[in-house]
Amino acid sequence: MVGSAKESGGGVASVLRTMQKMSVWKECQCYWLGTQIQRNYLWKAWYALRAAFVTPFIIYKYDIVHFHTTPDRTGLTIQLPQMIMAKMLGKKTIVHIHMGNQLERHTRNTFFRWWLKRADTIVLLARKWQDMFRELYPDIRTPTVVVYNACETHGEINLEEKKKVIILMAYMSEEKGVDIMLKAWEKICRRYPEWHVYMMGQGKTEHFRRMAEDMGMKESVTFTGYVTGDRRLTMLHEASISVMCSYAEGFPMTVLEAWTYGAAVVTTPVGGLPDVIEDGKNCLVTDFGDADMLAEKLETMITDEPLRQSIARYAHDNTAEIFSLENVDRQLKRLYGIAEE
Repeated sequence: MVGSAKESGGGVASVLRTMQKMSVWKECQCYWLGTQIQRNYLWKAWYALRAAFVTPFIIYKYDIVHFHTTPDRTGLTIQLPQMIMAKMLGKKTIVHIHMGNQLERHTRNTFFRWWLKRADTIVLLARKWQDMFRELYPDIRTPTVVVYNACETHGEINLEEKKKVIILMAYMSEEKGVDIMLKAWEKICRRYPEWHVYMMGQGKTEHFRRMAEDMGMKESVTFTGYVTGDRRLTMLHEASISVMCSYAEGFPMTVLEAWTYGAAVVTTPVGGLPDVIEDGKNCLVTDFGDADMLAEKLETMITDEPLRQSIARYAHDNTAEIFSLENVDRQLKRLYGIAEE
């Protein structure tokens, strides 16, 4: 596995950590080679150089080299030594693209196309993106498969233990719609002073904190930074509502996590979510960049507790199988050729 380092935050590292818990990891004797990390430039350079140095001593041992990447030129350049070595040694290469609607932006990205043509298999995150890929890249003959991101499922959830907490888990940026969330919350927060919003993630935290303070929401919005471990689990257990405002995603892990922990989701139809979302059943859907509509959906979730609990319970019970470790484990085994179709 070639991708973000174990110490890194973000969706790719989360996907790989989840894969480590599957039986395919041991059966295939997988190794995780971290090439990128979400830290400063010195750390980024160190991880890239270290990965390039150890590559010749590692890749020859393996039959398959599974790249977890995006169309971003920087990321592809960092992983280029591993691709070159894999092709020189005749290894099977899998390019797992952790993006969705961003594929439209890269149709003229010649470097990305070079990668796609040298892969033996391309993995996409949803059927929607597989169909789009065929339309946008008709000259790429590499076979494509769909493998959903996996998420650990949990047993029965006790919705009575939920608190009046709303969470947004994302890298703090405009692309993730953080400003839209703040504008939406400003419209209704004074009517629901007992509710609190936690913005969970790193990024332009200070910028958005000042924005919230200027809006007079210092007491009702908390920026936690990147949260891990027991504290993250506690916040997921306690959250009644989880919000996704992003304009671009692959298949957002944060929505899967919210579903498995029994939080009712309000989301944009981003990434691969249109494959599985059912408005009014497992989520409420809001339009991209529409703070008024998001405020309306949030207010519905806050005031209609039976609907909120129904959405949370339906999502928990009906999405578990699709994204379970066992189901995705079977998909990976078929991809690697150790299980029947």
